[in-house]
This record gives sequence, C-alpha cells and structure tokens, in this order.
Amino acid sequence: MLSALKELPIRDFKNPETHLLSIAAANQLSDGTLANYKSALNRFICWAQDQAWYHDAFGTYDGKLTPRMWAGYNLGRERKGKRRQFSANPYGLKEEEFSPALKRQVDQFHRFVTAPEIPKRKDSPLRQTTFTTYWHAIRLFFGWMHRFQDVPLEELKLEMMADREWLDEFIAWGINDRGNGYGWATLKGAAALNVAKWQHYRRSKQAKYRDIEEIEEIRALLLEIAHKREKEPKRTASKEMLEEKLLTFEQCVEVTKYLRKCCAPQRTRLERTGGKRSVAGHRRPDRAIMQSWQRYLLIAILTYCPIRQRELRELEVGRTLFREEDGYVVRLQPDDHKTGSKTGKDREFALPSNLTADLDEWLNVWRPKIPTEHQRVFIRLAPQKPNDVGKPYEGTKLSEVVSRAMYSATGVLYREPKRTSAHDFRRIAITWQRKYGNRDHDEALAEMMGHSVREADRTYSQLTSRERTEKAKNWWKVAD
Repeated sequence: MLSALKELPIRDFKNPETHLLSIAAANQLSDGTLANYKSALNRFICWAQDQAWYHDAFGTYDGKLTPRMWAGYNLGRERKGKRRQFSANPYGLKEEEFSPALKRQVDQFHRFVTAPEIPKRKDSPLRQTTFTTYWHAIRLFFGWMHRFQDVPLEELKLEMMADREWLDEFIAWGINDRGNGYGWATLKGAAALNVAKWQHYRRSKQAKYRDIEEIEEIRALLLEIAHKREKEPKRTASKEMLEEKLLTFEQCVEVTKYLRKCCAPQRTRLERTGGKRSVAGHRRPDRAIMQSWQRYLLIAILTYCPIRQRELRELEVGRTLFREEDGYVVRLQPDDHKTGSKTGKDREFALPSNLTADLDEWLNVWRPKIPTEHQRVFIRLAPQKPNDVGKPYEGTKLSEVVSRAMYSATGVLYREPKRTSAHDFRRIAITWQRKYGNRDHDEALAEMMGHSVREADRTYSQLTSRERTEKAKNWWKVAD
C-alpha cells in the first residue's frame, strides 16, 4: 500500500480506493491481501481526517465541521508539579473572618481613599479598581498575621499594616517563603502607604504628608524595593520564558483563522480517551459552540488590537463598546484604562472591520443564549462551575482562558504549544510593527495600546540587537 500511496498525488486523495484497486489489479493481488490493504487505508483516512490540515488541504472545509480541536496538550496539566502550587493553600484572611471592628476600619479606609472629597486628604481619590488591589493586599497581610504570627482575629487592627516592622517581616516572608518578587512587594507597600495616610492624615500640615514620620518610613521602604526590583531578573520576560510564550504575528493570524473554524456547529470525527468517539457531523452543544466563539474573538481582538486584558475583560455594550455604521468602536473614559488616572484623558479606537460580522453574530445570536443582568461582551461559560455561568470575568480569569486557548491551538497547529498570555500580544504587535510595519504608525499604535512610544520600545519590543542596528548599515552614505 505504501508504494501505491507514493504514486498518489494529494489532490487525488479524495478517492484513494479507486487508485488502490487499479494498483492491485496491475500487481494481481489476492482478495485477502487487498482486504488487508483496504482496512489499513481506511484507518489512515480516518487519521488524516482528524488532522487540522485535512479540510484545508482537500478543500472540503465548508464551515459546518470543526477542524481537529484536540491534540493532547493541556496547559493546566503541563503546569502541574512544575511550580510551587501556593494557590492550593491560600493564606489570605477571608472576609467572614474579619472582626466587626476591623470591618469598620476597612469601610472607613475605603471611604477615605475613594470619596471625591475628604477634608485634609492631600491626594486625589483612588479608582475602585485600585482599591480592590489594596483590599486584596490587606486580606493577605492579615491572613499572614493570623495564620503565621498567631495574632487572634479580634486583635487585628488596620493600622498594623502601616507598622514598618510588621510590614518588613511580611514582605521578607512573601519573598523568601512564598517565592514572590519585588513587584509583589511594591503593591503591598503601596497598600500600606495608603493605610498610613488614612491613619495619620488629620495631623498632617505639609504637602504629601511629608511631616508624618510613619508615612516617610514606608516611602523609604518603597524606594528600597524599587532599587531591588530594577536588579531583579524579569521572570516573565526572560529569554527562556519568552521562547515558551511568543509567536510571530503571522502565526497569531493563523491561530485566529483556526479558532474561527472551531466555531463550526458540527464536530469532525475525533478519537477520545476511554475508547469513545464522536461521529463526524454530530451537532455540538450550544455551550461548546459559545466557548469556541468566545475564545476566537478574544484571540482575534488581541491579535489586531492588543489592549490590556482589563480593558478586554470590561468591554461592555453601550458603555465601552459601540456599534457604528462602519463597525465597532471602543471608547474608554479615564476610569476605564490604566493610564487614565494619570492623564485624565479618554481613549477611542475602532476594532478591525474583519471582526464586525463575527462580533455581530456573537452579540446577536450566541451571547443572548445566556441571560445576564449585565452587558459585558465576554462571560464565564465553564460547565464545571455552573453557578458562575453568565457572570462577568474578574481578575485574571479571562487571561487564563486566553492562555489555555493559545496553548491548545498552537499544540494542534504546530505540535509545539505556546503559553501565550493576553499581555504577550502587546510584545508580539510592537515587535512586528517595529520590524516590518510603517514607523509612521508608532504613535497611533501606542495610543491604541494605552502607553507612550517610549514605553513601547522599552518594554514591549523584542527586537534583537542585530535587528535594532540593521538600519545603521552603510550609515555613512549620503541619502538619495
């Protein structure tokens, strides 16, 4: 059979049995041998039809059948056992563990940092998203105080977090015992700094509370941490880590096209574990199709508009996402994006027109199948957590969906899965645009992504030194 297949052009593989019969007749094969060859050929055809390339290669993909969607690559399983799984042993204090007195203090702190006007407060109010970050830091600090320092719950007071000795011990423990970095320490120190301002603001008479020794001590700690952070190896952006995560822009486009095909309503035949097999043409459940649509749109938007995952997570019809005659437009007010609190400026950009029809179908056909009390574009759909279905994504949950989708898709397409995160698309975009794109677009791309051109070059560009110096070749020649 191998010799017969060698003579068979791939364009004629739609009818391989006819070709096999002619070869068999020419070689006078017995009926038994021919039957064995037919069996082997059928098994080979079944395998080929399960491959991601099959429908494209033979022109049989019609939008009804999915390509191969599983190649044995699972990000959660791959990570298991390869790093310290502290998430399985959380130490943060649960909200129900807060004493009534500590709850009152947290409520007072919340009002102090977020209310529009507080007498004698010398800072602008914080956004709710920033307070949520500090609230998480407070829970971790008091969880450590209670579980590792044996301080009874009823003795916990918010001002303990502004005590420099306690704070130093907590940060040292987090770095030494939990394996956190100085970026983690910066967030915990910033939360403690604001707690100190809440504790002492009434007696301050100088700008920025410079006359309050306790506040100055925490500022000094943050300065120490900043210096150490500059020298700390960037674990998520090391050369080895990026090799495991980054794709080319062209590959991202290919992944996007593949994920679009995965939105098909019928499943191609696929071998499953346990001997079970789904039959070609079998109708997929609506929830499975919705998951495919959502994964595709998340990756597609990040490929062409690599915005921050918070901005993607909080896309909301009628508030930040608007349908216009030419397509969809994103409008972000200062509170909706990271740099808005500093610049006070809005951001507005259009989504690519090639996504308009697909966003229409998602928002008009599939998204309404799950009734919700909100208008977020993307919603939780995990069947293993039915009580969360329809709820908006919070925290890093949406980024986890992106990483899992990219790991699976790249495993199918390239047999080398990549752990591409939502943030990595920013690196991919800047690197491609700096290398191949129009440099007149530098400022516009930076504006869409929500940072400066300088930040794009400093943080996101992954051009090698050779690539950065390429244009210096023949620098001495006079321009035409």
